[in-house]
Amino acid sequence: MSLYLKYRPADFKNLVWQSFVKDTLQKAIKDDKTVWAYLFCWPRWTGKTSSARIFAKAINCENPINGNPCLECSICRDFADERLIDIIEIDAASNTWVDNIREIIEKAQFQPSKTKYKIYIIDEVHMLSKWAFNALLKILEEPPSHVKFILATTETHKVPETIISRCQRYDFKRISNNDIKERLEYIANAEWIKIDEKSIEYIIKNSAGWLRNAISLFEQLIFDSELNYENIVKKLEIVDEDIISTFLEKLLNKDSSVIEIFDKNIDDWKNIKLFFKELIYFTKAKTLNEIRLSNDVTKYIEVLDTLDETYSKTRNSLDENTTFLIGILKLLNSYNTKKVVETIQANNIIPAQSNSNNIQQNKVETPVKKVEESSISHDDLSDIFGWEDDVFWENTQNKVEEKSSAWNVNFDLNTFIDKLKKNWAKWWLTMAIRWANVSFNWTNLVIGVHNKISKWQIENVENMNLMTKSLSDMWIENINIKLN
Repeated sequence: MSLYLKYRPADFKNLVWQSFVKDTLQKAIKDDKTVWAYLFCWPRWTGKTSSARIFAKAINCENPINGNPCLECSICRDFADERLIDIIEIDAASNTWVDNIREIIEKAQFQPSKTKYKIYIIDEVHMLSKWAFNALLKILEEPPSHVKFILATTETHKVPETIISRCQRYDFKRISNNDIKERLEYIANAEWIKIDEKSIEYIIKNSAGWLRNAISLFEQLIFDSELNYENIVKKLEIVDEDIISTFLEKLLNKDSSVIEIFDKNIDDWKNIKLFFKELIYFTKAKTLNEIRLSNDVTKYIEVLDTLDETYSKTRNSLDENTTFLIGILKLLNSYNTKKVVETIQANNIIPAQSNSNNIQQNKVETPVKKVEESSISHDDLSDIFGWEDDVFWENTQNKVEEKSSAWNVNFDLNTFIDKLKKNWAKWWLTMAIRWANVSFNWTNLVIGVHNKISKWQIENVENMNLMTKSLSDMWIENINIKLN
């Protein structure tokens, strides 16, 4: 059994952090003033489902102690052994349809077999369909006296107001670092595991305030009944903090030799994604410290913002190392300097190029580049569309317009479309761009569209991100994509 399940709270005493929720629910049980429907809201892994289970158990407990389940009566024991059929847990993600709710309504009419109340715990209730919510609303308006509902959700805005208004709502809070620390130390002592302070700090920092994450990471890093930071560094290939500090200092000073450190980490098989994650945390801490000292933090904010944006882009990146390299180049703010190009080439990050293809310091304009009709074949169009259609080909072939714009020598429309395809762009996007009037001048990529459908496709946020990534793959950065 995992540590999270083993140490999942069985009563309100062991429920971490949610003091307001605990106190209010316990008082309602003690005073016998419980209502028929509750809604537990907000962040993931903050104890909503655990609270619902404890509350359902406490309501039916034969010998509650100040609103807390005794854990010793037959009801509590049967619930712990999953033999209690009167407390029903339902995952709304798997029971989305109206028929599922109708089945609940039908069974709710029967009296509980052993307990005082039949209780339905519906987790992720926001996943129910519109018609399922309508069916649920009916029983929430006129519930049988022996039935109670506890609804839990992480996305309250997706729950209809008609449902929310008929429930007593409780908003859970993200668990504090101190409470996570206390819980980890409690589990470590109970399991006879030695753990040092630095390891706890690392786990808390990487848990994002979620106790389940913290316990899972804690369990993953245990080695021979011990957890120390040195083993974590070896197991996860963490880069030393001194290197992270040096790396940040070079970024702040726009020192292009930072690429050498980046390249060395790759050669040493370090976890680059984890390195940048640690760099973000380190930069955040330094920024807050500089603010406390009333120092200028403009450079720190620039670095933090770019690092965070770059880290997010790696989710859909074909090559994380390239994505991180682009982020570093952004911060150096020296795309067009010979020094940065030589540094990159010296570290074999990209191959050397001829003078005509080197990154230029000034904007270069070349004669008009045309896309001829003959360069787009029937097979090519079929590849974009995914079907064969001679009629469509005959109707559209005559509409191909010559692209009459000033192009930079390092930009090519066909290459751009190829990059989009490699980044899994949908054929509608590549088709819209192929037939648009496109111009480029190292500041703006202007796309002149001919109809609303093409405009809708291109200005879609997902498609804009794909185009930005495809430009990055061509070593073109900081470009504004505009529609005409």
